[in-house]
Amino acid sequence: MDLIVQGVVTGILIGGLYALMSLGISLSWGALKIINLAQFSFILLSAYLVYQLTVSFEVDPLLTLVVVLPVFFAAGALMQMFFHWAKVDEFKSLIVTFGFFIILQSVMQTIWSADFRQIGTTLNEYQQGSFVIAGIALPYPSLMAFGAAVVIAISMSAVLTRTYFGKAVRAVAQDPEMARAYGVDPSRVAVMLSGFSSAFSALAGLFIAVGQSIFPGLAVTWFGVVFSVVILGGLGNAMGALTAGVIVGVAAGTASVVWGPLAAPLVTFIILIAALLFRPEGLLTRRSVA
Repeated sequence: MDLIVQGVVTGILIGGLYALMSLGISLSWGALKIINLAQFSFILLSAYLVYQLTVSFEVDPLLTLVVVLPVFFAAGALMQMFFHWAKVDEFKSLIVTFGFFIILQSVMQTIWSADFRQIGTTLNEYQQGSFVIAGIALPYPSLMAFGAAVVIAISMSAVLTRTYFGKAVRAVAQDPEMARAYGVDPSRVAVMLSGFSSAFSALAGLFIAVGQSIFPGLAVTWFGVVFSVVILGGLGNAMGALTAGVIVGVAAGTASVVWGPLAAPLVTFIILIAALLFRPEGLLTRRSVA
């Protein structure tokens, strides 16, 4: 019983990381009609940069945020500018961003090789640390990722529903030409939102670097989980991504305890198929920007 409780708690916490990993794709797909597979590489590239900065300058890995977030915000904004210039639509985005994904994967393997990389415990005191409550361990990396996911999901939900920028995003998502007629610049809104989406992916990469080993092929393993969260949570839905991330995390964590680690991917894809069949619009569709 204790193992099942531990699996559920671990699943809840890891669900926050899943939400962070999914939020960038969800926002760009829902609001901008861009299926940005390059976000998977952004997550992993961010993890590598956190690793390299921490090891090279011997700093706390959390301090690398001041470099990583602005860099990936700019990268996301520049990518959106390219999409606008090249007139990339929803279908083309799937092909173009997959090309970016492959290129970035090759670059990372060339720079860091195919070896596993991990920040040593001397510089990374968070990796092996955890809170223990009633015999249930709460690992620091997962706890920090979950806390960040909650803050970002609530903040983005408020921004998208209560601010001028959020209204502009929803207007662009529904009808860009009509939004332009009312004084909204769709290109500028898209660039800003794409920058935020990439910054969220970079934040997920930071927590991955803090909590585990990384290698170039790691990004491929995230496809099933991320798309399950995006589809179950609803496109462009920040709170939906958090809710779906927790659901997928708990299901996968419980399956790992009951049936073994190999059952987690199976459960994830069952959730994905069920979402596509019975709830393709997502869990909280009323708050979606799509």
